Amino acid sequence: MREEHLFGIHLYPATVRADVVSGAREIGNVHGGEFLVMEDSDGTTSVCDVATGDCSPLNRDRKATEGFLEAFAQYLSSGPAAPPPVTMTAEQAAERLRAFQEGQIRPPSSPPGKGLSHRTRLRRLRKRLHAIDRTATGRDSWWRGLIEEAKNDLL
Repeated sequence: MREEHLFGIHLYPATVRADVVSGAREIGNVHGGEFLVMEDSDGTTSVCDVATGDCSPLNRDRKATEGFLEAFAQYLSSGPAAPPPVTMTAEQAAERLRAFQEGQIRPPSSPPGKGLSHRTRLRRLRKRLHAIDRTATGRDSWWRGLIEEAKNDLL
């Protein structure tokens, strides 16, 4: 499995031996170490906040975590090309955010012929995530925010 950097997640190669702390070992990090991806002695993975020590369950094992990252990567690559970045002043960004929150701006729909429809991509993503680790897609899941963003076509 190659290293992943999707959504700021960096998984170390499986061959890397990390120190074991309280029965768990570090197998990666998020956002350069702001959070740690940990593997517990039972194989389950979690994301732990370095500042607070709070941990959230991730997946049943490392393979499922890798599978989720691959599923999201496929979801992203099967859609339309991302528009180029836009540079704005703080005031322009605040105005755009306000308009978005008030429903005056909607995420763009996929142009015809430029990838699969959002509906098809979302259906495939959900099906694949459920097949990999159904419990990791629930309401208390760490992945919930990303699944919600995918649902709203914000990824």
